[in-house]
Amino acid sequence: MTGRPKHGSVTARRTVVLALVLAASFVLAPLVANADDKRIRELEKRLDQATTVIEKLIREVEQLKAEKAPGQRPPAAAPAAPTRRTVSTDSAPQTDARLREVEERLDGVEDVVATVEEKVGSRATVKAFDALQLDFGGFYNAAVTGVFGEDDNAVSLNRQTLEFLLKATLHEDWSLFAAQAFLRQGAPTFADGGARRDPGFSLSTGTDTVIAWGNYRYSDAVNIQLGRYVTPHGIINIEHFPQILLDTEQPQFLRPFSGDTIFPNFTSGAHLYGKAFVRGDKDRLQYSVYTGNFSSAGEHFNYGARLDYTIGDSGLTLGANLGQGQRSDTARTDYTLYGIDIRYDKDRILWKTEAFATDEDGAAGDRYAFYTQPAFRITDAWTAFYRFDYLDNGSEPGRSVEHALGLTFKPIPNIHLRGIYTYKDFLKDGGFGSANAHFVQGSATFSF
Repeated sequence: MTGRPKHGSVTARRTVVLALVLAASFVLAPLVANADDKRIRELEKRLDQATTVIEKLIREVEQLKAEKAPGQRPPAAAPAAPTRRTVSTDSAPQTDARLREVEERLDGVEDVVATVEEKVGSRATVKAFDALQLDFGGFYNAAVTGVFGEDDNAVSLNRQTLEFLLKATLHEDWSLFAAQAFLRQGAPTFADGGARRDPGFSLSTGTDTVIAWGNYRYSDAVNIQLGRYVTPHGIINIEHFPQILLDTEQPQFLRPFSGDTIFPNFTSGAHLYGKAFVRGDKDRLQYSVYTGNFSSAGEHFNYGARLDYTIGDSGLTLGANLGQGQRSDTARTDYTLYGIDIRYDKDRILWKTEAFATDEDGAAGDRYAFYTQPAFRITDAWTAFYRFDYLDNGSEPGRSVEHALGLTFKPIPNIHLRGIYTYKDFLKDGGFGSANAHFVQGSATFSF
C-alpha cells in the first residue's frame, strides 16, 4: 500500500484523469505549432497514448461492474495483481482480482498523465472567468532609423513598442476587445525651425490604452461598437496593426501617431458598421458611421462615414470617406473631410491608393494628402514595394514629398522584417527654402 490518496470510486478517478488530460492538452495546444519542438511532439504523443489507454480501461471497468451485478456469471479466474486500493469483496474473487488489476493499470496511466502535465504545466494558459472564450496575444515592434540631412546626421533605435491584445467573447452576440501598449519611441525631428537641414530624435516613454471597445452584433449588416476604436477612414489606418503593414511608418497624413493631421487615428464614441453581399452575392458592400471625440478635442464630437465596395473576385475595392468635426477645444478649428481610396489585391499585386482633402475654418489653410503604394509579392515570404507620398498640412512650412522603396521578409507568418529607404523632399514654402533628407530604416515585428 502506498501513501497516495485514494479515490472514492472509478467515476471519480475517471473524472480526475480526464481532467488532467484536458488540462495538459490545453497547455500543450499552442505549443505544438512549432514543428521543431521535438520535446512537445513527444509529450503530445504520450498524451494521445494515455488517452487511448484510459478509454480502453474505462470500458473494461464498465464491463466488470456489469459482471459483478447480481445474476451475472463471473469470468474465468485471473491472477491477482498487487492492490493499491480497497475494493468491494461482495462478489466472486476472480472479478475482484480483475478489478484490482484494471485499477492498478489506471494508476499507471494516471502517473503518465500527471508527469506530462507537470512537464508542460509551467507554460502559461489563459482562462476566462465568465466569458465564453478568451483570446490573448500581442506583438513587439522595433525599428532603428538613420537620417542623413544636408547639415548633419542622426541614428537611433527610435521605436520599441510592446502591445498586448485581449478579446473576450461574452455571449454569442457580445464581445470585448482591448489593446494596451507600452511605448518607447520618437519620430525623426528637425530642430532648426523651417530650415529642415539638421535631423535629430526626441524619444519618450509611456503607456496607452490604444483600443478598448465593447461590440454588439445584431447581424452581419448591423454591428455597434462603444469605446475607443480605430477611426474608420481609408485603408492603412483601418489595417492599423504593424504585423500586416509593409511600412510601419505609415503615410505622412497618419503622422504623428496618434494625431489628427488629416483625421484622428482613433476616436472615442460610437461606431455603427456592417456589410452585405449584393449582385447575386458576387460583390460586397461595407459601411461605417461613427461619432465621438479624440484627445485634442475632448469636448467636441466629430462625425464621419465610410462606404466601400468590393467587385466580385476582381481584387478591386473602391472607398469613399466623409467627415466633419473640430480639431481643438481652445480655438475654432472646424473642418470638413473628403476622401477616396482604391485597393487592388490579387495574385502577386497589392496596390493601395488614398487621397484626402479638408476644408478648414481655422487660421491654418486647407489640407491635402495623397499616396500611392504598389507592391509585388516576389514569393510568399518576400514583398517589394514603392510609395509616392505627398502632404500639405496647411501650415508653413508644410509641404513635403516622400519616395519610399522597401523590401520585407516573413520567415514565418508571425515575424515581419523590413528594410526601407526613403528620400524626403521638403518643398519651398512661404519664406522657407527647399531641403532634403535620406532615411534608412530596419524594423521587425514579432506577433504572438
